[in-house]
Amino acid sequence: MTLQAPPPAREQSPQHQQTQAKLAQLEQLLKQGRTHLQDLRSQLEHSKREREELRGKLDNAQAERDDVEEKRDQMAYLLNELRADRDRIADQLKSTQSDRMSLEEKIGDAEGDIEQLRAGADRALALAREIIDLYEQPMPSIAPSTTNN
Repeated sequence: MTLQAPPPAREQSPQHQQTQAKLAQLEQLLKQGRTHLQDLRSQLEHSKREREELRGKLDNAQAERDDVEEKRDQMAYLLNELRADRDRIADQLKSTQSDRMSLEEKIGDAEGDIEQLRAGADRALALAREIIDLYEQPMPSIAPSTTNN
């Protein structure tokens, strides 16, 4: 809305001219204010759009953070499970090594017993051969003696 100056019918007084000049300045300031207000509204709309975009990015970042935290928790759980498995396997390994050492001792003892049995069997076999050889040798025949009484 613009104010129109009345047609110059006669000479205007200096006060009237001053009022006209101020009115022109006021119209110019109103136009500038309107333009400035439109710029501010445009900036406000732009800022609102940016805020919404940033909210979306923030929501995505929070969702990603939640996913990462969930994965971290899962990894921590799996790590604890792996540590427990490692400890169980280490205990089983110690037990198995202990059992192996015990078995090796028993095997060593058994090998010693086997050697003693072999030695005893060899002695028994040698004695048996001697006995067989004694029985297989011809016996001296004893002639009947004649005795007169």
